[in-house]
Amino acid sequence: MVLHMSRPVKNSKTGVFYFRQKTPADLRRTFGKAEVSWSLNTKDEAEAKTRHAEAFQKQARVWQALRAKPEPIPHKKIMTMAGGFYRTLVASVEDEPGEPSMWTTMLDKFDKNQLTDQVIEKWFGPEADRLLLEEGLSTDTYSHNRLCAALHDVWLQWSEFQLKRSQGDYSPDQKADRFPLSQHPRAASKAPLKAPEEVTITSLFELWERDHLANDKPQKTADDFRQKINDLKAFLGHDDALRTTGENIADWCDHLRHEKEFAPKTVRDKYLAAAKSVFNAGTGRRKLATNPTDGVKVSVPKTKKTRSKGFTDDEASAILAATLCDPSTFGAMEERNKMAIRWVPWICAFSGARISEITQMRREDLLEDYGIACIRITPEAGSVKTGNYRIVPLHPQLIAMGLLEFIQSQPDGPIFYSPKKADENSGTRAKNAGKKIGQWVRGVAGVTDLRVWPNHGWRHRFKTLARDFDIDTEYSNAITGHEDGRVSTDYGETTVKALWREIQKLPHYDV
Repeated sequence: MVLHMSRPVKNSKTGVFYFRQKTPADLRRTFGKAEVSWSLNTKDEAEAKTRHAEAFQKQARVWQALRAKPEPIPHKKIMTMAGGFYRTLVASVEDEPGEPSMWTTMLDKFDKNQLTDQVIEKWFGPEADRLLLEEGLSTDTYSHNRLCAALHDVWLQWSEFQLKRSQGDYSPDQKADRFPLSQHPRAASKAPLKAPEEVTITSLFELWERDHLANDKPQKTADDFRQKINDLKAFLGHDDALRTTGENIADWCDHLRHEKEFAPKTVRDKYLAAAKSVFNAGTGRRKLATNPTDGVKVSVPKTKKTRSKGFTDDEASAILAATLCDPSTFGAMEERNKMAIRWVPWICAFSGARISEITQMRREDLLEDYGIACIRITPEAGSVKTGNYRIVPLHPQLIAMGLLEFIQSQPDGPIFYSPKKADENSGTRAKNAGKKIGQWVRGVAGVTDLRVWPNHGWRHRFKTLARDFDIDTEYSNAITGHEDGRVSTDYGETTVKALWREIQKLPHYDV
């Protein structure tokens, strides 16, 4: 039988060549993927062919390992694989070892006297599995544990070596020669590879963004992270991820906090969080040995609470009463914005929804389930923080006020804004509609206390009323779209019938 070797595949957008191969039919259930694919990290066709041939042989050993019967591995072979792991680690930070504090922390964290065999297996088991697959080996538990222990020793040796280098001592590692050299046939004939391409912060962001969007996460978050990462690059004055140290990240946070005068919570939860995620993408893909954001912290003082975050009875009544006034009093704005002021506060009052979840609502999001009138809050209409849809029954007062008739009278598509262009960002339009409602609440409705948000106050108030009128937290969360993190919540369904029963407990507003 002739084995036909595939060719490198060129990405039409980036010009980078990829290795791609279908999983053999007899291994698809075991391997769990229909095909394998990874970047060859070159745009040069000749180099791509060389790397592709090596990748083909590497993947062939993976298939071999998956078909092989587990057998013990000699100690010399284990140390040979550990040596390959060591050389890979050393090459990953060849020119920039980073700060000494990073390596002392690493040595403390991986101190063999403090780690159990189970922890070592947890940390180094995946790497051991990868090495075994690359070598085409399947082994028993004893040999696997020995390999994990050897990789742990290598990690400590590498950390000690990098600690010396970070302190200015670039003398060779005296223990590097202790590892046997691979006798694999490919080692003798393998042509030297070109130096690895640089690892940029931008490339790490693109790795993170690709996974983020592939997981159906919001584009809005990706856009926000891009702005944060661009700010980091501007502060650093370069785009080199390998040159970026923990001290650089800490200095950047200080710059944001004290020179740009950003709130510490903004620095921690927005800027630093974005950097952590992006650099984690680098360590997760083995582009970086360590994450420079590890250990960087921003102190956030505890906010002193001086009032409820939700609207008081008087504030809620003032807003809802003002929505019933002549729309001409709302100010100069589009007709749909006036309709948003008329209805959105009422819907939020009885649903606890986020403002944009309602301002982005479409006519087709009105539905009936078990004979109960409901609205559907869905990422198909725009941004939903959790990424999940939910069905919320309409409170009887909303039905009595004519909300059903109003929605049904509208054309298909958004109810509370009208996109000016077919390709215009609907999320932005919905968000702007929410801002106008907030401005109206502050100006016309007269709720001027800056300690309560002009739109989000409904969400807090709803949770308060739910407690007052004995709506269980499980139902309250289902209505508002809050996630409690409990596994038990994922069992069974919270039906519309149950939510309708609960939402009727809320009293009517007398305005």
